[in-house]
Amino acid sequence: MSLGARLQTVTKFVPHGSVIADIGTDHGYLPIELVKTGRCCKAIAGDVNEGPYLAAKRSVRNASLMNKIDIRLGSGLEILQPNEVDIAIFCGMGGNLMVQLLQDCPEIVNSLKGLILQPQQGFTALRKYLYSIDWHIEDEAIAKEDGRIYQIIYAKPGKQTLPTELELEIGPVLNRTRPTLFKEMIAEFIAKANRSLNGMAKSETAKNTAHYHQLQTYVKALEELL
Repeated sequence: MSLGARLQTVTKFVPHGSVIADIGTDHGYLPIELVKTGRCCKAIAGDVNEGPYLAAKRSVRNASLMNKIDIRLGSGLEILQPNEVDIAIFCGMGGNLMVQLLQDCPEIVNSLKGLILQPQQGFTALRKYLYSIDWHIEDEAIAKEDGRIYQIIYAKPGKQTLPTELELEIGPVLNRTRPTLFKEMIAEFIAKANRSLNGMAKSETAKNTAHYHQLQTYVKALEELL
């Protein structure tokens, strides 16, 4: 078992010696790697579906780590008690779902020292929610795996100024640091928006909507970043 670039990037944000919860675990691979490498002393892996839950149990048993990794069946942060873990990790789900899972368990969120989030989409909604609960984005990274670009967000408690609407989509830290894959990520955002614009341009009604003009402005702002 070896982690791909996406989850390897996630591991880099885990503070040494942390107790983590991997929410929506993928066969338990991430917590196994974190415990085996000594980055985490203990981990909890949870999934709402029985299939992935049982798969994670098998993986952890095969790695002889049942004494250090607890596998739990349940939804989101509901599998946790306050102050049971330092960091909660959410990978491979939509940003809107992440927001919902965080909203479902405010007491658990308030007991955490950090969140590591890898949303598939819904970036703006997720980042905006973090700032609305007086968290902020401490660091970010971009990973590429199987031809796809992924954003990874490391958030911590503490009120800070809300980033701009564009930065909520592309990442305030990513915009500031401009890592290697930044231009490729921006090009993907532009291509996606242009596909929508091209589709809407076929209809005079759609071309006259506020959404069409907002998309045009959005594309222009992204192009200026390149």
